[in-house]
Amino acid sequence: MLTLTGQLIHSFKSPKGETKDGREYGGDYKIQVLGQLDLPNGESKRDLITLTAHEIAHYEQYQGKEISVPVGVFVNGKSASFFIPKGSKPKTVTH
Repeated sequence: MLTLTGQLIHSFKSPKGETKDGREYGGDYKIQVLGQLDLPNGESKRDLITLTAHEIAHYEQYQGKEISVPVGVFVNGKSASFFIPKGSKPKTVTH
């Protein structure tokens, strides 16, 4: 398990829809975390990562604050995608 640390920038509910087959999708709560990624050349870049939050109430109080949350990773095509395991809760980061 990895830990993602960054500033909780935004939270929202994704729009609901229906596929041509009649299956519903969407309606999930999402959070956006702005983190810093270190690059091989010693530089760093900021990256916005959007994650599905199973319990949005766990995150609402941390809006605008730096948090740390456990994440899992899977490969989606040629990119890595992150997810928050069910039952995981964020923690505030203190410096």
